Amino acid sequence: MKPVSDVQELFRCQRAIRSFTDEDVPDALVDQVLTAAIHGPSGSNTQPWHFIVIRDQAVKQAVSEVYEEARADAYRDRPPSASGPRQPLSAAPVLIVACVDTPTSGQAGFQTGASIYPSVQNLMLAARALGLGTVLTTLHRRRKARIHEILGIPDNVESAAIIPVGWPDREYGPNRRPPLERFVMRDRWSR
Repeated sequence: MKPVSDVQELFRCQRAIRSFTDEDVPDALVDQVLTAAIHGPSGSNTQPWHFIVIRDQAVKQAVSEVYEEARADAYRDRPPSASGPRQPLSAAPVLIVACVDTPTSGQAGFQTGASIYPSVQNLMLAARALGLGTVLTTLHRRRKARIHEILGIPDNVESAAIIPVGWPDREYGPNRRPPLERFVMRDRWSR
């Protein structure tokens, strides 16, 4: 995919990319997307994020196998809605596991998500701006204990997403969305 510098165009061409070429993603580009990630907002500016960058094929394979078990379990009774080519996670040149500290009190679940997912969005938009493809995956959470064991994630940290990163195997057009009016109400709920 071509790099994108206009931010409004960037929003329109952000796509879930699940199939990549074999071309390596240089560390400098991975560092760029991670730098964008750590500049995301977080609850109370706690900046509780951590990122595991996985390049080792054996580790990617172990994570991918557990993920595929979780995926099969999730879609046992219905097919997934994703269309187009899809490779196993291990086929991506890089996997980034976005992790977040678990708060000890307060609105743990809400603040945890509010702190990590804006960071993940920054990462994904930065990757797209560079011409890289990504997809946010969370199905691994169905097998969280095994993933945490493979990756050595401590008990006070949650793995929020696994993001495959690589060069898309083909050109993708803009994303498709219904008109704004379908989602927006003015002054109060009016459906």
